[in-house]
Amino acid sequence: MINYFSALGTEAIFEILKQSNDATAIYTGNDLIIQFANDAMLQIWGKDETVRGKRFEDALPEMKGQPFTVLLKNVWDTGEIYQALDTPATLLIDGELLTSYFDFTYKPIRNNKGEVYCILHTAADVTERVKAWNLVREKEEREQQINEELAAANEEYMATNEELNDTNEHLTKTYEKLAAAEIRMQEVVRTTPIGLALLKGSNMIIETANPEMISIWGKSEDIVIGNPLLEVFPLLSGQVFSDQLDLVYRSAESVSMQGIALDSRYGDQIEQKYIDINFDPLLDPFGKMDAIMVTVLDVTEEVTSKKALKASELKLQEYNEELTALNEEIQSNNEQLEALNEEYTATNEQLDQANHKIYLLNDQLKKENYDLIFDNKDFQDSIKDLDSSNKFLEVRNKELNDLNETILELNTKLSESDTSFSNLISQAPVAMMLVTGEDFIVSMINTSMLELIGKDESIIGKPLFEELPELKGQKAADMLVETYEKGIPHADYSNPVLLNRRSSIEKGFFNFTYTPYRENGKITGVIDMAMEVTPQVTAIQERDRIILEKSELEETIRSNEQRLHSILQTMAEGVGVTDAKGQLVYANPMAQQILGLTESKIKDRTFDDPQWQNLRLDGTPLPSEEHPMSIMMKTGKPVFDHEIGVQPPDRERFYISINAAPLFDSEGNLSGGIGTFMDVTTRRMIAQGKDDFISIASHELKTPVTSLKASLQLLQRSNDRLSAETRNRLLDQAVKSLDKLSRLINDLLDTSRIEQGQLKIEKSSFSISELFDDCCSNLAQTTDRKIIFEGDINQVVEADNQQVGQVMVNFITNAIKYAPDSDIVVNACKINNEEIRVSVEDNGPGIPEQKLAHLFDRYYRTDYKGQKFSGLGLGLYISADIIKNHGGKIGVESTLGAGSKFWFTLPL
Repeated sequence: MINYFSALGTEAIFEILKQSNDATAIYTGNDLIIQFANDAMLQIWGKDETVRGKRFEDALPEMKGQPFTVLLKNVWDTGEIYQALDTPATLLIDGELLTSYFDFTYKPIRNNKGEVYCILHTAADVTERVKAWNLVREKEEREQQINEELAAANEEYMATNEELNDTNEHLTKTYEKLAAAEIRMQEVVRTTPIGLALLKGSNMIIETANPEMISIWGKSEDIVIGNPLLEVFPLLSGQVFSDQLDLVYRSAESVSMQGIALDSRYGDQIEQKYIDINFDPLLDPFGKMDAIMVTVLDVTEEVTSKKALKASELKLQEYNEELTALNEEIQSNNEQLEALNEEYTATNEQLDQANHKIYLLNDQLKKENYDLIFDNKDFQDSIKDLDSSNKFLEVRNKELNDLNETILELNTKLSESDTSFSNLISQAPVAMMLVTGEDFIVSMINTSMLELIGKDESIIGKPLFEELPELKGQKAADMLVETYEKGIPHADYSNPVLLNRRSSIEKGFFNFTYTPYRENGKITGVIDMAMEVTPQVTAIQERDRIILEKSELEETIRSNEQRLHSILQTMAEGVGVTDAKGQLVYANPMAQQILGLTESKIKDRTFDDPQWQNLRLDGTPLPSEEHPMSIMMKTGKPVFDHEIGVQPPDRERFYISINAAPLFDSEGNLSGGIGTFMDVTTRRMIAQGKDDFISIASHELKTPVTSLKASLQLLQRSNDRLSAETRNRLLDQAVKSLDKLSRLINDLLDTSRIEQGQLKIEKSSFSISELFDDCCSNLAQTTDRKIIFEGDINQVVEADNQQVGQVMVNFITNAIKYAPDSDIVVNACKINNEEIRVSVEDNGPGIPEQKLAHLFDRYYRTDYKGQKFSGLGLGLYISADIIKNHGGKIGVESTLGAGSKFWFTLPL
C-alpha cells in the first residue's frame, strides 16, 4: 500500500485541515502547545494565527478558571478521549467576553508505541441550537403546566363533564401535533446534508460539486460542472449570493450567511429554499486568489418547521383561550351520571337494567379517564426520554457523517500509510472495519465493531459472510456487495439486521455507511462504519404503540360517551343531576318536558326551589327535609319510587315518582346526586279514580238496594194492613230500584267486557226511525220532557241495535239530567253515501272547555252549579267504545250558556 500521508507531509495535511469548515486544533506536550488551529477554530476563539506555538492558557487567558485546561491535561495524562455536548465557554471576542455553547472532542492521537504524541481538538458552535432547545424546553414546560392543570380539572370534573372530555381530546391532539412538529424538526436537523462546491476564477466556473450540492441545486451534474455559476443559475444575478461571492474573491476573506432565501428552479417551476452558506477563499501556492469553496446547508425544512412550530404555538394559545371559555361555561356541569333507576312495574324493570348498565359504564369511564391521565403522563415521560435519545443519536450521526465525509475526501485525494490507516480505524469513535476482495476478507476492524457484531479478533483475515452467514440475503449485505461491485457509497438509517450474538439470532437496528476503498484508482474493498440505534428505534416503536393504544382508548371513551348521551337523550324518564349544594346542573330532554322548563331555567334552581310547590300525596306542603333528594343527600343512600306532587304557578298539578342516588368523588365524599323521575299523574289519577269509583259505586249501589230493601220489608211486615194503592206504589218503587241496580250492574259488566275485549257486536239492519221509537219507549216512563226527532230518520244502517240504542239513551238521559229546562233535539243527517251522523242537542248551561277532553274517560263525572249527579261515570266511556267498535266516531260540541251537542257517526 502506498504511503500517501508520508508523500504529502505534515504541511499538506495541515493545509487540508486549515481549509475545512470544521473547527480543528492540535496540541502537543504537557504544556499544551498550540501546534495548529484552522481558521474556523481561530474564529471561535476570536484570535489570529499568532496563537500558534503558544501555550493554551497563554494564548487564551480568559480560559483561566474554566475547566478546559484541566480537561486537556487529563486527556494527555490518561490517553482517554473526552467528548462534551452543549458546553458553555466564555471567550474574549473583539474585546468583549461572550458566552457561547459548543460540542467538542479532545481526542488523544497515539504513535506506533501507543504513546500520546498530540491531542486533536474539534469543536462546533451550537449556541443557536442550545437556544432553540431552551425555547423548546420552555414550551414543553408550558405544555406540561397546561397538562397538569388539565389533569387537575379532569380529576375534579370527570364524574359528569362530557364537554370537558371533548376539550381534553382537542388539547391532546394539539399536543400530539406539537410533538410531531418537534420530531420532524429534529429529523431535519439530523439528516440535512452539507453541500460543497469549488468555484474557479473570477467567472466562478463550477469546478466540482458533491452530490449533496447537486441535490440542493436541483440540476444534473453534466449541466453545472465546468460552467459559470451565473450562466447555470441566472436567477442568482443581482441576489445577495452574487455580491458576496465577488466580495470574497476581491478580499480573500471568508463570508458566512445563515437562513438565506434562495429561488431554486426545478424544471419549469421556481421553488424557494432557505440555506446556510459559507464562502471560503482558496489561494494558489503563490498566495493569489484561485477559487472559492462553497459549503451549503439546506435548512428549508428547519425554517419551515420553526414556522409550523410558531403556528402550532399560536394554535395552542387559541385552544387555551377556547378551553378557558369552555371551563367558565361548564363550571356547573361537573358531575357524571352513575345510575339509572327502575320504572314502575314493567317500566321499572327496564329502568333498573338501564341504571345498572349506566352505573357500570360510568365506573368504566372513570377508570379509563384515570388510566388516560396516567397514560398521558407516561407518554410525556417517553417523549422526554425519546428527545434525549434523539439528541444523542443526532450527535452520533453527525459524527458518523463527518467521519464518512473525511474518509470520502481522503479516498479521493489522499492515501495514508498502513500504520496511520490502522490507527484511524482502531481509534475511530464509531464501529468501523475494512473488508477487502471479492470474498470480503475482514482486513481491519476496531473494538467497537467487534462488540457490535459479537465477535473477537479471530475474525480478522477471514471472509465476512463465512463468519456472519446470517447476513446473507439481508438488505445490509446486498448494499455492501453493491458498494464493492459498483463503487456506489451507501448509507441507511434504522436498518433492521439479524445478527448471531450471544449464541442466538437477535434483531437490531443500525445506522451505517458503506464507502468504497480504492488503491491505485481501483476499488479493492469497502469501509463499513456502523452505529447501533436499537434502543432509540425500540423507544420510537413503543411511543407509536402507546399513541395507538391511547387513540383506541380515546375512541372507546368517545363511543361510551356517545352511547351514554344517546341513552339520556332518548330516555322516557327525566334525569336531573345536582351538585353537593342541591343546585341542578343537568337535565335531559324528558326532564325538561315533564317540568315544562328549559335546561337553562332548570339550572337556575335547586331541587327544592320555592318556585315549585312540592306537595305530599294528600295535598299538604312537602317539607324540604322530606324531599327524596334531601333524604338521599342526608343519608348517602339511594331512594326509590318516592311519589310527590308538584304545583306549578301557571298550570295544573302533576305527580312524579322520584328515584334518587348519591354521587361520590374519588375520595368517597358526597359530591352531588342524580335523580330520575317519571310523570305518574295519569297513574295517580287512575288510582284516585279507582278510589273515587269504589266510593261512588258503593254509594250508587247502596241507594237502590236500600230503597228496594225498604219496600220489600214494608210489604213483608204490613202487607195485610196496607191498601192496594200503597202496595202498588211500593212494588213500583221496588221495580225502579231493581231497574237502576240492573243498569249499574250492566255498566260494570260492560266496562269489564271492554277491558277484556269481549264486548261482542251482533249486527242487524234497521232504520234510524226504529232506533228512535225504541228510545222513546224506554224513556217515556222516566220523563215528561219534549224530545224532537228529525232528519234522515228513514235511513237504514247495519249495526247492533241494542248497543247503538244504549248510546242513544245515554245521550238523551244525560241531556235530561244536565239540562233540565231545555227541549231535546235528536237529529239524523246523512253525511255522504258512506256515513250518517246522529246528534243529541240541548239548550242547557253547556260544558266548560277544559272538561270536554275528559268526558269520555272512565269514571269521569261532571257537575252543574256545584251539584254532583248520580252515576258511575261509565256511560260515555262505554258509548265511546261501542261506536269505536262499529267503525264510527264520537264527540261533543259545547258552548257555555248555549247548550251542548253530543254526536256519533255510523258507517252505512
